[in-house]
Amino acid sequence: MSNLIVPDWDTYDRQDAFPYRLDDINSFSLSVDFPAIADWDNAQLRSKLHDRLHDDVTKLLRTAEFYRESSLEQSKGPDYFAVDFKDDVYDFQIACYNNRLLVRKSGILLRTFHHWYYAAVPSFKQVFESVLSVMSKELSRNQAITSVLYNFAFVTHDFSDRGRRLKNYQVLSKLITQVPSKSGEIGSMSEDPRDISRLDYKVNYWDGDEKDKRRRITYSVEGPSNHGFTGLWFNFSYGSETYTDPDSGVREWVEPAVLLEESDRVYDFFWQRAMGGFMKSLLSHLSFKTTATYIP
Repeated sequence: MSNLIVPDWDTYDRQDAFPYRLDDINSFSLSVDFPAIADWDNAQLRSKLHDRLHDDVTKLLRTAEFYRESSLEQSKGPDYFAVDFKDDVYDFQIACYNNRLLVRKSGILLRTFHHWYYAAVPSFKQVFESVLSVMSKELSRNQAITSVLYNFAFVTHDFSDRGRRLKNYQVLSKLITQVPSKSGEIGSMSEDPRDISRLDYKVNYWDGDEKDKRRRITYSVEGPSNHGFTGLWFNFSYGSETYTDPDSGVREWVEPAVLLEESDRVYDFFWQRAMGGFMKSLLSHLSFKTTATYIP
């Protein structure tokens, strides 16, 4: 009997159908930072941590019902060690650096990512805490989480409006209406800005207004000139950051580890606001494609 609960893709919040137009997500990452380990070259310490990480990821595969433990591989480099799940669908990597644990998920069909997220992400908290507990014991100091960041990325391309092909800067003109001219003065963006190598738009927001409940969310889209101005790179982040009251200047305490318990809240942001809000506002009137890898 399965204990795994994954909301059914075909019935997940049909109030807004726009996310279903996005075939692929390009990547996902989840990182936690902790105090840097000065003695990172200690081979014995890194070996113990690597073994613990492998054991914990093995447990995660069972909880997520991914199984295929034989597809787990260990890798390492000068500044990291990692455990890779070499699966053709649910692949991911967890890498450990001297101040960070980082989960990476490569691009995949969005509906498959939906299942992967609900199956795997809630369990990463236990993996992080387990590895940090070994660090704390071996270093004789508390290795607490100092920040948490979730990041979702999309690559969209081949834009058209009722059959008329569009460049990425034409799509971004809804967000970026003025740019520096050749003289440096701010002016309207020309119809064909060949001198612009890329256009970037990024806004950070505070999400929530209760003490200890505020989270920093980021909307970002990049329009580079490569591929003939045909693609847009979207990044949406949800993370922890110390909040400072703009009137009093008083800083609020934030417990970053709590964010690892908020995977549902993060997914709601991802679905409702990142895809169903930001991307919908910019792209819903257009035809376009998404890719899980590179623009073909």
